[in-house]
Amino acid sequence: MESATLYVTVETLTRIIFPVLYALAGLFVYRWLWPQMSKVARRLASVMLAAQALTIFNALYIESSSSFYTWLWHLHREWNVAAALASTQLALVGGVALFCAWLSRPRMALQRLYYVGVGLVFLFLASDEFFTLHEYRISWDFYIELGAAVVAGTLVAAARSPRNSRKWHACLLAGLALSALGAIHVERFGSLCGDFGLLYIGECPRSTVWELEEILEFLGVWLALVALLGHFSEASPPSRRVIRGLYLMPALWIVFIVPTAPIWPIARQVGGEPAAVAFESGTGMHSYHIDKRASNFTVRLYLSPERWDYNGLGYSIHLVDQITGESIVSRNTHAYRRLEFYLAPGHEPIYRQWKRIRFPPGTPTNHALRVVLTLWHKEDDKIVYDQVLSSDLKLLGEAQVLLGELVLPDDTPRPTTAPLAQFDTGFSLGAVELPESARPGENLVIPFAWRSDENGREDYVQYLHLRHLDSGAWFVYDQQPLGARLPTRLWYRGLADSETWRVPLPADLAPGRYQVFTGLYRTRDQERAPASDSDGSRFTDARVPLGHLIIKAS
Repeated sequence: MESATLYVTVETLTRIIFPVLYALAGLFVYRWLWPQMSKVARRLASVMLAAQALTIFNALYIESSSSFYTWLWHLHREWNVAAALASTQLALVGGVALFCAWLSRPRMALQRLYYVGVGLVFLFLASDEFFTLHEYRISWDFYIELGAAVVAGTLVAAARSPRNSRKWHACLLAGLALSALGAIHVERFGSLCGDFGLLYIGECPRSTVWELEEILEFLGVWLALVALLGHFSEASPPSRRVIRGLYLMPALWIVFIVPTAPIWPIARQVGGEPAAVAFESGTGMHSYHIDKRASNFTVRLYLSPERWDYNGLGYSIHLVDQITGESIVSRNTHAYRRLEFYLAPGHEPIYRQWKRIRFPPGTPTNHALRVVLTLWHKEDDKIVYDQVLSSDLKLLGEAQVLLGELVLPDDTPRPTTAPLAQFDTGFSLGAVELPESARPGENLVIPFAWRSDENGREDYVQYLHLRHLDSGAWFVYDQQPLGARLPTRLWYRGLADSETWRVPLPADLAPGRYQVFTGLYRTRDQERAPASDSDGSRFTDARVPLGHLIIKAS
């Protein structure tokens, strides 16, 4: 920064760029293109430009009086004024293109096909802009290919058009380039901060960079609108019905998108787990998400206060050993007050909280760990925990909400051997060393080695069956394969672990020779998991034979 003579923030730069860009674009259009546009085209272009300027002015220059006002005019939020205007402008471009196709001369089939293609592309983009399909379903590569197709079609159409019409094609390409600069460069690759010799740009919060992106996209689409309105002006003289249709199109589009706005559960909008937790303070939790990495995990919470703001609210995230109940690590923080307004039943304001927590040294591996949430506030320098009034999540106490479970994998390499049994669940059991004999009243010690090629989804219990070969009597013993420390629902792909069972034999267990079996059954319905040997042959009754055991007389 030593060589710089002028320091400017991205926010200040955006406030400067907005009027400069719009002045240059307006001067260009009104100086060279305006005289060749029809009266209808001029009105539509002027109205859309004025609407853009008003929206951007409110977002950049008017000091927000509330969180709601901030959301209402923010350039990068969803389903607000800016999003509705951007979608409507894109739809108007698409509609004008379709009207151009309608008014084209019958012999200009390729030109008409071009207008139809452009119209459908912009109508799709209008739907995507409001319903945010790009956030959930469509990759960036698709939009790049779509833009390349429009550019290629425009170049071909320009080559086949009269020279005096090519200015409209050039205007459309300029608009596409400006929008691409905002949508691709600024959002995906651009970093405006840095030392540029005589100018140093600093303070680059992502939200401010997004505002600049939206301004570029707004102006780019307006140039595309001017281009299509220019083509419309050169087409056959429109009837009054066509003119009314153009005027009504923005209103009809708004009528279409507003009632069909995606009033989805917040969990679906943010890609989290749904929740309905009500606390005594009036705070509600609507969704949460736990993202586990190798060295840390991040918890995201979507909370709404009783009013439009928090007042001294704090929350704690605890990582608790499921067996001992001891806290391995906990982090306390005050609630973050940045509003994220999501459309939901009741149109509640949502405040997104997030906390990243590193696994401390000594965190046990292959152990079920619980992630627990508590809310609190301070009263006279004393922490008061927020009681839970209702919850669809499991509670561990009056103020403790169980958000989920996670396991830290054990990366210690283990020898691989041919499995004794392979279960349809993706689990495999290694060879079992069964003792030759045991006595009633003693513990039968059996080590079991397990591997998993799939992530576990449900709880399974392992059973051990001893069948007396003479009498046919059965002795049955059940427990979780790796004990309570790691239920099968938390098993992960690549797991390799073992557990030594100590099975208490009854004192009155009849002596004799027993055949020993094992297997798995699902907890929720007692259904046994089918199993096969290493050759793929199924075991009868889903029982895996382990061998024979002699129970000696005591």
